Amino acid sequence: MGSYIKSGGVWRTVTALYVKAGGVWRNATGVFVKSGGTWRDVSPAINITISTNQTNYNLYTAAVAAGYGGGAATINVTVNSGVVINSSSTGSPAFTFGSIASSATVSITNNGTIQGAGGNGGAGGPNNNGSGSAGAAGGNAMNITCPTTITNASGYIWGGGGGGGGGGAGNDNDPKGPSHDPGSGGGGGAGSVAGSGGNSVSGYFNTDGVAGTSSAGGAGGIAGGNGAAGGSGGNPGAPGNNGNNGPNGGAGGAGGAAGKAIDLSGNAVTWVSGSGDPNVKGAVS
Repeated sequence: MGSYIKSGGVWRTVTALYVKAGGVWRNATGVFVKSGGTWRDVSPAINITISTNQTNYNLYTAAVAAGYGGGAATINVTVNSGVVINSSSTGSPAFTFGSIASSATVSITNNGTIQGAGGNGGAGGPNNNGSGSAGAAGGNAMNITCPTTITNASGYIWGGGGGGGGGGAGNDNDPKGPSHDPGSGGGGGAGSVAGSGGNSVSGYFNTDGVAGTSSAGGAGGIAGGNGAAGGSGGNPGAPGNNGNNGPNGGAGGAGGAAGKAIDLSGNAVTWVSGSGDPNVKGAVS
């Protein structure tokens, strides 16, 4: 419920209220009136519309600019159609609540795409029976800090895909002189900023992994000679695949973990719509 004030003959929405306490103006984080014997919340709502693409979006920063002073508040966010909110790295969510207080409530109407970054593919195992490297984990799409209601029928919230593990190096165990070959790289995980393919040692039959895209993980490098193939990168919200073991040689690297669609951090989400695949890909936990 919001608060309104009549100014110049026009009713206007109140975005922030202040009270003077001890000679200092302070932000009123909650406003209540008693009506019919019941106290009712009439705290002013903060309304934010995201109309352009964003990277590493911080809701707290935007809310402060709109009048949020901390503490309990109602914050309504609309992500317009066609808008993409992404992350520059797997270590940061595409959309974070930042320092929004746990006593606040947030409502999000998402008509765009909020997507975490994809994990990079693991490198192929080096020659002489080396093991493939593990793929990197994908990044989260969202991190929240308070109770949140989401309308997502026309939007997408996708965690980043994990990178594929690198293939292990191998050899043919020929007693006259075994032939050694390095493994191929793992594919990059899917993401709005997708993961890159893992490298392989040049000069052999093995190949690098393929970078992911926003909608799919990249293919692992193909098996070459005695070197094993890399694992493919994970699709949105899915882990990367393990690299293959090299024959008589090194182990394939593990696929990277999937990024979450929403990292709850102990908070609750209420879904109005759009809580399942394909609108949401990745864990909500």
